[in-house]
Amino acid sequence: MELTPNENLYKEVLQTMSEYVIIQEKSGKMIALNENAETVLGVKSEFFTDSSFQQLEYIKEDGTPLPYSQLPGMITLEKGIPFYNYVVGVIDPESSTKWLSINSKPLNMRKDGEQAALITLSDITERKKMEQTIIHAKEEAEKANLAKSDFLSKMSHELRTPLNGILGFAQLLEIDDSLNDEQRDFVQEILGGGRHLLSLINDILDLSRIDTGQLQVSIKKVDLQTIITECINIVQPLAKKKRIHIHNQLDQSQTMSVLADPIRLKQILLNLLDNAIKYNQEDGKVMIYSYLKRNDAVIHIADTGIGLSVEEYQKVFVPFYRIKGTQEEGTGIGLSLVKQLVQLMGGKISVTSQKGIGSDFYFSLPLPDDLKAAMHWEEGVIGLPIKSGKSEQYCLLYIEDNQSNLNLVKNILKSQSSYTLLTARSGIEGLDLARTNKVDLILLDLNLPDIHGFEVFKILKTNENTRDIAVIAVSANAMPKDIQQTLGLGFDNYITKPVNVKEFLTTIYETLTSTINQNIPEHKILSTGPNGEEAVSAKTLQLSLKDLKKLREKNYTAAIAMHYTGNNWARAQIEGLKTTFNKMGIRVVAVTDAEFNWEKQVADIQKILAKKPDIIVSLPIDPLSTAGAFQTAAQSGVKLVFMDNTPYGLEAGEDYVSVVSADNYGNGAYAADIMAEKIGFKGKIGVIYHDADFFVTKQRLTAFEKTIRESYPDIRIIARSGFTSPNDGKELADAMISQHLDLKGIFVVWDLVAEGAMASARALGKHDLVITTIDLGTNAAVEIAKDGLIKGSGSQMPYHQGVAEAILAGYALLGKPAPAYVAVPALKVTKENLLEAWKLVYNKDPSELNRYI
Repeated sequence: MELTPNENLYKEVLQTMSEYVIIQEKSGKMIALNENAETVLGVKSEFFTDSSFQQLEYIKEDGTPLPYSQLPGMITLEKGIPFYNYVVGVIDPESSTKWLSINSKPLNMRKDGEQAALITLSDITERKKMEQTIIHAKEEAEKANLAKSDFLSKMSHELRTPLNGILGFAQLLEIDDSLNDEQRDFVQEILGGGRHLLSLINDILDLSRIDTGQLQVSIKKVDLQTIITECINIVQPLAKKKRIHIHNQLDQSQTMSVLADPIRLKQILLNLLDNAIKYNQEDGKVMIYSYLKRNDAVIHIADTGIGLSVEEYQKVFVPFYRIKGTQEEGTGIGLSLVKQLVQLMGGKISVTSQKGIGSDFYFSLPLPDDLKAAMHWEEGVIGLPIKSGKSEQYCLLYIEDNQSNLNLVKNILKSQSSYTLLTARSGIEGLDLARTNKVDLILLDLNLPDIHGFEVFKILKTNENTRDIAVIAVSANAMPKDIQQTLGLGFDNYITKPVNVKEFLTTIYETLTSTINQNIPEHKILSTGPNGEEAVSAKTLQLSLKDLKKLREKNYTAAIAMHYTGNNWARAQIEGLKTTFNKMGIRVVAVTDAEFNWEKQVADIQKILAKKPDIIVSLPIDPLSTAGAFQTAAQSGVKLVFMDNTPYGLEAGEDYVSVVSADNYGNGAYAADIMAEKIGFKGKIGVIYHDADFFVTKQRLTAFEKTIRESYPDIRIIARSGFTSPNDGKELADAMISQHLDLKGIFVVWDLVAEGAMASARALGKHDLVITTIDLGTNAAVEIAKDGLIKGSGSQMPYHQGVAEAILAGYALLGKPAPAYVAVPALKVTKENLLEAWKLVYNKDPSELNRYI
């Protein structure tokens, strides 16, 4: 057929396509519109005819033969039916099968109206190979997982058989009256070891069943109180051995039902209780309590044991991970099993802890329909949430040299619209991408071709731009020591190859949504707010990575208006605020010092407002005189967070976000306890209080005097004096000591003033005077360390108070409801726990105190 000039132009354009394009007429004649036959089929275009097409052998995607008459082009010619992306295999005896994607559509020839088909052939052989590689990798992963579970199941069976004899005969010996005491001890050792081994075997078997989906749970409505009581009775003998006291704080009169498998719920509780006892200290406590949260019940198992670091919060739920610094036996399986059982029953599990203070493991379970909340408090405050259809977006970076593994993860994440994936084939390339992109999480293979994954991790954590990125190790090393070593370096989590897709996605999600929260003790708060508000512990405040992402996108600014910045307490608050604001992406534009002058503070607020900050955090010097300045700030749209005091006339939730203080009542009570102990529980004492309208110092004084009056009847407060300046301490103490020579002690409501009282006692030769105070400035701490006149303190935690204030500022900017009054727990500080307390108070090592201890 002779082509027109226009048709020649079309043909030239078609040469630029990677596909082979032809016209096939019903008569059998074929017209090649470009010359890509060799590229696509391996045969030159001039040798390609209808007969040469018929001589080839074709197959469908499933491998079954495909007759020439059933090719898309032939059916289009016959019936006029178009085809799109029809996949056909062409068998070449001398090489592997070539896969084609075929499009065909009907075409009427203008010359004679003859029926024809326009056909394009694309070579998709490489794509098919990649798909087969992914399928093969998935099948191999499933086979490996099944083989592992099958092995564990068989090993469990094989181990249980001899163990049956060991435990059976040992139990017969246990009831044998002819054994002497030493032999009975031997039998108990055999039984203890055998039962521990049986417990491990059961845990391993359960893990393998969960992995393969063979472990089923039977969900029903169960009474939580009944199951908890049963579990306490089971572990009570173990608790008594270590003199551990178990406190079941559930209301015995109230029925609380949950949706759970009763057998598996008991398994969860026994595991958590066993850990709470095992890792506790002698004469320690285990507390069990629960409350309702939306449509879930939340159950807490808290202890006073060795605790764990924040870095270990997620790691303890990884199989085979062992808590650092413990000598207790175990494999690290228990908590991993607990987590998976909780998830099987529709709940979540988390932990908060403090080294040397204790841990609090808590998990949620769904409530039956009749107990679900009909209304939430937030609904009355911020309205019902509106579904926008948008999801949070995260950028993930996978550093992996194996192309098959990269393709597998790409396909796993393809269905997750919230995730964008970057990939790198080497450690150097990965580091470059991490530095130049806003990455939220890195999946890091450990065995890279250029540098080891540990070295990549080290570089990431030493670079200011990448140190806050969460990192998950992805490795074929599945031995417990490998996992322990890797998590011990600071990795956020560990995934073993071959990956379990569901667990893989869960691990990524949990790592991304893990929270930044207050790492402080779980002590009961005794203080109330400036207007009698019930206190909420600062430990409950938290911001997720999702929250931080939202805050960082807005470029908010903040200012800090202090009453005074010349002491450790104020500097620690500022440090806590600045550090946390930095993590939140909030820039601090001003820090002012009013030097205890309310007029200067009013001027400071006016200067700050000129910088137009989104947040002001401040301690008002005078509640009345500064009220107008803060009211002006609130009316201009600035969010206000107060520390330790609030201006008159301003309302929480309307004019300001919240007020944060220490548990000053608790600190006052601690100072009284220390005073009583150090003076021998009897004698005369004096009190130097703050003669100003500060609710925090009022609560310190009230708590001290009430504790002395009600708990120590042989101690009498015979002198009281009020200061208005921190420099008044020596003068007031001089008068008090001179008038009462038999005075045994003085309580001073603030450590700066206590330093003056200390100087007075020394000058007057009163070297046996006992002084207790509130706060832990350097001079007071050194005096406590030297066992000097200041014997102890009820101390605040100003650094963490600053953290709490910054988090509450984040609440306000995010539109999250905030409590009107938040308190940081009280600390009882004496020489015995001074170094540990210093770390909590100032969030730094007590190097300046070490030489005195």
